Amino acid sequence: MRVTTERSKGTVRFAFKEPLSELKRDKRRDSLLLMHFSYGALRFKYSTGFKVCFENWDSEKQRVRNKAGILDRDNLNDFLTDLENELNREVSRLISEQIPVTKEALKSKLDSFTNKNFVEVKDGGKLDFFAYAELFIELKKSTISIITIRSYRQTIEKLRNFSERYSIKVDFETFDQVFYNQFKKFLEEENFSQNTIVKHTKNLKGILNSAVSDGYNVNQKFKGRDFRTSTEQTTEIYLTDLEIDKILKLDLSKYKDLERARDIFLIGLSTGQRISDYNGLTASNIIEIGGREYFRIKQQKTGKTVNCLVEPHIRKIMNERYDGFPPAKMVEQRINDYLKQVGQMAGIDEKIVCKSTKGGKELIEVHPKYELIKTHTARRSFCTNKYKSGKSAMDIMFFSGHTTEREFYKYIRIQGEERASHLVDSGFYD
Repeated sequence: MRVTTERSKGTVRFAFKEPLSELKRDKRRDSLLLMHFSYGALRFKYSTGFKVCFENWDSEKQRVRNKAGILDRDNLNDFLTDLENELNREVSRLISEQIPVTKEALKSKLDSFTNKNFVEVKDGGKLDFFAYAELFIELKKSTISIITIRSYRQTIEKLRNFSERYSIKVDFETFDQVFYNQFKKFLEEENFSQNTIVKHTKNLKGILNSAVSDGYNVNQKFKGRDFRTSTEQTTEIYLTDLEIDKILKLDLSKYKDLERARDIFLIGLSTGQRISDYNGLTASNIIEIGGREYFRIKQQKTGKTVNCLVEPHIRKIMNERYDGFPPAKMVEQRINDYLKQVGQMAGIDEKIVCKSTKGGKELIEVHPKYELIKTHTARRSFCTNKYKSGKSAMDIMFFSGHTTEREFYKYIRIQGEERASHLVDSGFYD
């Protein structure tokens, strides 16, 4: 028996892909669960991504049964509820905005909502690796940043591509030293840098560790010493106070896009924040403390709130060019492109030797410094210049939001002769 969920703007029901007559004969046979939606003459069918056997499905309640052995029942049922609610919200939105309710519109919305997740419910609640990986991300969404979620999804996509290219089934028992060597070679053939390979390895180990804790994975070969790759320090520049002053004084009044990108960057140089936090500040971010203006910023990555002084030159820029407000938000890639032009116009053209490992090979390239300027250069420059001026690491971290000194010191880009000079000037031999 199939039970429908009535809505004033359509009808939703869930049903198996295969005929019930076949599933009743083999009650433990998995079948893909589909969501059916009827609205007037429209008939829309959408895969939930779940496979459920007839024995584990409650057709009256339209949900997975409350049954011992199905460990993730609540999560899967919550997903079905969320999927149904998302569909109904989209239908309501389309109707209210007088937009036709079409199969294409509904599919696009649900694909975006589900990320085409595939979660399989086998007898006893056993999930394969890819199903668990998607569930892992769903459960982590409320505790990790969007950037981290995107990184996990990229790793899963690379594993799927690896599996397809070499016809290797990837599941929990797959992950051993042989797999790691093959996967690393695959990523090198894709021309990824060593640090990107390390990122995907760490993401994979994070998922596998969670699967061990949750009881889905008993293979712990991935914890071996050889199942790792060390990171390498990338060539990241910082801008000196003199170079920053050149950028500040550059007349860009004829090039409004370059000017706005430069001004956004100057706020980053002044506050030491990440691009996600300094790009797009508004009047609501400006507060007064003790007679001085501050940017109150809630950092997207850490959730920490910091108050950064609105320095006089930043206030002057806002008054002269943006009616007293911070410059409007700009797409990060456009800022990066414009900053290279700004750097070139400011004459920041020192030759920088860049060493990296890409595709398993060491590369040595020489670039003019302006080609290496990007939004994150602001944060590195803030930390490095404050450190050079004698400020303590803890005081700088108070504003930058770094949680550990280890992470903070990665941002200090003083090398070679400059580092030796700094140590002497700081009283190392006194």
